[in-house]
Amino acid sequence: MRVVLCVLLLVGGCRASLPLEPRWRPLVEVVERPGLGSADPGVTTLGTRVYVRDLDAFAKRYPAGTPEREALLSHEREHARRQLALGLGSWLARYLSDAGFMWREEQVGWGLELRLLRESGRSPRPEAVALALSRYRNLSGRMVGYSQALAWVRDVLRGRAP
Repeated sequence: MRVVLCVLLLVGGCRASLPLEPRWRPLVEVVERPGLGSADPGVTTLGTRVYVRDLDAFAKRYPAGTPEREALLSHEREHARRQLALGLGSWLARYLSDAGFMWREEQVGWGLELRLLRESGRSPRPEAVALALSRYRNLSGRMVGYSQALAWVRDVLRGRAP
């Protein structure tokens, strides 16, 4: 029941969308989900769609054709692939209730995103990424602490973590 409620809250009231090229399959579009507060272009993937709070803010933060957008969409495509392989409901139930599962899933997505940024000559600030990761929470609590996240991000950026 909680999973259904979370999905309804996330997708309810969606409006503008940005279609994605076939190379991003299984992702098909980026969809605006207004009414969730902050102007931050927070990103959530469910199945074949990437949801953002504000499509204009997303486009400004991740301009088309930039390494930032490529890396982010690669991260989100990994979530989509893994969700569809496990079954969206099963994946979402585990993601929302198991902090260890959530952390492993984010390590896959963020690891890919960070490696792609590094390879394109971008230098993400490890402290900023670790802070963002340490703020992820689900029904069981915090996903990861700041120190652990920072050590992991630094390892990824040094090529020491998968």
